[in-house]
This record gives sequence, C-alpha cells and structure tokens, in this order.
Amino acid sequence: MAGKTPKERAAELEIRPKSRYSLLQKLIADGFFDRPVSSEAVVLRVRERFGKRWKTSYVQVYMRRFMDADIIQAVKPPGQHANYWVLSSVRRDDAIREIGKDKKILDVQAVLFSETLIARLRRDFDQELSELHDNFGKNGNCTAFLLRKILEKLIIVVFGKNGKDALLHDKNRPGGWVGLMEMIETASREKLHGVPFLIPKTAHELKGIKFLGDTAAHNPLVGVDMKTILPQMPYIITAYEELARRL
Repeated sequence: MAGKTPKERAAELEIRPKSRYSLLQKLIADGFFDRPVSSEAVVLRVRERFGKRWKTSYVQVYMRRFMDADIIQAVKPPGQHANYWVLSSVRRDDAIREIGKDKKILDVQAVLFSETLIARLRRDFDQELSELHDNFGKNGNCTAFLLRKILEKLIIVVFGKNGKDALLHDKNRPGGWVGLMEMIETASREKLHGVPFLIPKTAHELKGIKFLGDTAAHNPLVGVDMKTILPQMPYIITAYEELARRL
C-alpha cells in the first residue's frame, strides 16, 4: 500500500461489515478525521451517523488497527491528557495548532452535544442537531440560524406538549406563530408547577442569539462569525436545558 493516501489504505483494509472497525472505516471515508477530533467527538459522531452507543474507551481500542496501518495518528497536545485523532498525513505541528485554535469551540461542543441534552432533544430535533453538529465551529451563518431555529421550535414543542401552545398563536395571523422575542417573553412569564419555562435572567440574555440568527437569515450585507456566537453559547445552552426538562 506504499504511496497511497491514508483514505485509500483505509478503503483497502479487509474489515468485517457491521463491525466496530467498519464504523471507523466509514468515518475516515467521510472525511471526519481530516481534522483532529477528540474521542468524545468520535463517540458523538458514531451515535449520530450510525445510531450506535459507544464509550470513549472503545475509540482507543478500535483505532489501534488504523494506527498500525499508518492511517490514523494520535496527537496529544502539551498539558492535555486526552488524545486527538487525525489522518497520518497531517503534520503533527499543524494538528496541534488546529487543536489549540478550536479548543474553545470543542469545549462548547462538549456541553452543547452532551449525552443528557441530546437524549432529551433527539426525538424532535434529530435533523436540526445533525446539521448544527456539521456546521458548528465552521459556518457562522448556518450556526447562528440553526441555534435560533432550534430555540424557536423548542419553545413551540414544549408549550404544545404541556397544553399551552395557544399562548404562542398569532391572533392576527390564523395558523401563525408570534415572533421569537414574544415567545421568549411568554416563556419567562408562563409557569409550570410554579417554575417559569425560562428563568427570566436566561430569557433576557437570549437577545444576542436572536439578533445573530436574524442577521444570518435576513441581512444580506453582513455575515456572522463564530467569534461573535461563542459568547452567547452559555445562555443558549442554558435555555435549551431549561426548556428540554419540560419535554
């Protein structure tokens, strides 16, 4: 297999279909390891792509075959205990630089796509979460729009499941919904078992992500950068968690 790329070598490995090795082989072909990814990210992607539940310990075990075949390398940045996995053709210095640049994004991803939150949202938001995972950290406009869309849909779904969706209907447009800002305000006022759907402080802080989502969707002259989204993430994640408890 000399002279072949890591992906070509991976494609030629004789691997039993439907084995755990085959899942990693498919992720390599998909380009998932073109950039360094953590074991947690691999576990999440396996669940999203194949519907399989892995533990992070599986990654180390089943990655060994691809390391022995010079397809994947493990990179451990200075001062960190966790390995990142990337194609063997990527220079280690470049991989370290990429990991350092994206560390804040990866930290946010770990919370945003935590098993607890994903489990609560998966049934109603599978497509949106998959698209958000694909775009988060890469495409600011798409990320801002999806974060806004998920928030709006989550309020509607939660109110509907608790028999309160009529509060979100637009009286001036039969069959339509009120705007997102009015939804947020309603969610902060309306209570279930004495607790608001959204804590007022959380609701107040959601103006930022609404603005960025609106900008991404409606302003043709301005793009949204991930650097402006990241400061808003603690508030949007908190809002998702508060609302998801009512699903």
